[in-house]
Amino acid sequence: MPRVRVTPPDQFLFSMKRSVGISDINYAKHLDSIAMVNILHEARLQFLASLGFTEGNIFGLGMVVTDLAVEYRSESFANDILIIDVGVSGFNRYGFDIGLQVTNSALETVVCNAKMGVVFFDFDKHQIIGVPPAFKAILGQPESRVA
Repeated sequence: MPRVRVTPPDQFLFSMKRSVGISDINYAKHLDSIAMVNILHEARLQFLASLGFTEGNIFGLGMVVTDLAVEYRSESFANDILIIDVGVSGFNRYGFDIGLQVTNSALETVVCNAKMGVVFFDFDKHQIIGVPPAFKAILGQPESRVA
C-alpha cells in the first residue's frame, strides 16, 4: 500500500504555536501520533475561534470531521515549539478541507502535513447542511452555482 501524501494548502490563514509536553511523548521518546492528532484538533478549534466561531456554532450550524489524513515527516521531542499553520481548500456543497502543516520552529523542519475533511451539520435535525454562504465569504471563497 502506498504511503499517504498530503499537500498543504496554497495559502495559510491562521497560525498558532504549541509546546510539546511530556505527556505528548511516547515510549520512543518522541511526539506520539495520537498526541499529534489532538494538536491538530486544537489547531482547528483555534482557527475557528480566530474567526469568531466554535465547532458547535458556525452561523447556527455545527462542524463535523469526516476524514483525517496525517503524513508524518520528522520527529519532535519534549519542549520543542511547534508552529501549526492552517488553511482551507476543496470547498464543495457541504464542506471543505482544512489543511495543516506542523513545523518544528527550532529545526525549521516539517513534522507533518495533515488534511481534515469537514462538513456542516444541523445537530437538531441530525443532517448534513450546505456550507453557509456567509462562512465562504469570510474565507474569501466564491459563491458556487448549483444547477
